[in-house]
Amino acid sequence: MKKNHYGLLISSLYFNYIFQGMAAILLSQNMTNLRLHWQATTSQVTLVMSAIGLGRILSLYFSGYFSDKFGRKKTVLIAIISYMIFFSGMLLSPNYQLAFFLAMFGGISNAFLDTSTYPTLVEAYPDERINSSLSVLNKAFISLGQFLLPFITRYLLQHDLFFGWPFILCALCLFANMFYLMFARFPRSTTIIEKETQDIIQITSKNRGNFKIDGIALLVFSFVSVSLFNIFILWIPQYAENMRIVSHENSLIFVSLYSTGSFISVFFTSGIVKKGINIPKFISSCLVISGLTLISMLIHPNFVTVVIAAICIGIFTAGGIWQLGLALMLELFPKHKGKCTSYYSLATSVSIMVTPYITGLLSEQKITYVFWFIIVLNVIGLVASLIISYRYDKLVKQLVLN
Repeated sequence: MKKNHYGLLISSLYFNYIFQGMAAILLSQNMTNLRLHWQATTSQVTLVMSAIGLGRILSLYFSGYFSDKFGRKKTVLIAIISYMIFFSGMLLSPNYQLAFFLAMFGGISNAFLDTSTYPTLVEAYPDERINSSLSVLNKAFISLGQFLLPFITRYLLQHDLFFGWPFILCALCLFANMFYLMFARFPRSTTIIEKETQDIIQITSKNRGNFKIDGIALLVFSFVSVSLFNIFILWIPQYAENMRIVSHENSLIFVSLYSTGSFISVFFTSGIVKKGINIPKFISSCLVISGLTLISMLIHPNFVTVVIAAICIGIFTAGGIWQLGLALMLELFPKHKGKCTSYYSLATSVSIMVTPYITGLLSEQKITYVFWFIIVLNVIGLVASLIISYRYDKLVKQLVLN
């Protein structure tokens, strides 16, 4: 198989993630307009936002099963249709109750998109170095969507234009992409090959890891890695302000530094993975660096340490190590890629729902408790990554000997 055989297909799948990035912040960016549009309170609008996470959790297991059973193409088409329902539904809903129901399609589409795209990458490019590199690049398209949307929103506000244009634009772009994907040729999934050639599947798609050890360690890592940068980006402005490092207005500079580090790191991580670096050891190294910078920031809270921490968290936790963990999951458990992607993403969804509440309680006591909590999570993630690294090295040695 030629390396660029599925280049256009993969580009089309990546294109969807621009709008996944936009969907994650679109409601919060238009909270005032949506509150007026639905005649709702602020808490009711935030309730609609939480429905996205609910929809993701409810559909993750089924989306993985559907992907393995019926194929990646049908799965990604369902994802796009669900996103179109989400974007158009937010504008057409006359009240927040209906919007809550339709917002769940945003979570459904997120789940179906992940459980179709990541397995397709692995099946299109079986070389572990290539598909791991491509999985990391996915993060760049999410960041691109989140980078572009604020500029679009600002333009609409400055020119007093209808706030719903981004919703319409997202739905139309996804519709156009869906039209291409309907006729695109996808690689044959492992599930189909299994039905046709049982002997080959036992050799090429036999699960190599022990899920009770390797799988659980990767699920812990999935929870931790997402928690690290989500909590950091949520609370770093308030930490900098409370520590009297900068004013409230200037505290947002740390968010920009984090975002810049994250975007640049995606391409750096992708490049070194493609060179054949040991992925588990690389993940462990990233967690060590991020932990040390956080400890330095807490022990010596000043402008320099916070800047370093913001950049390092962006580079070493938000720059693609979550995607690398997923690539390891699919490498160790290739027999049911869609289902394993569901489990891995479910750990992420639990993090997104649980950690904001926990850190909110901690911040009421003292803002530094939030960042000590991040360090605790970082240590847990490091232990999980070391377990993965140790067992992965043993697996590689066994394969070489065999």
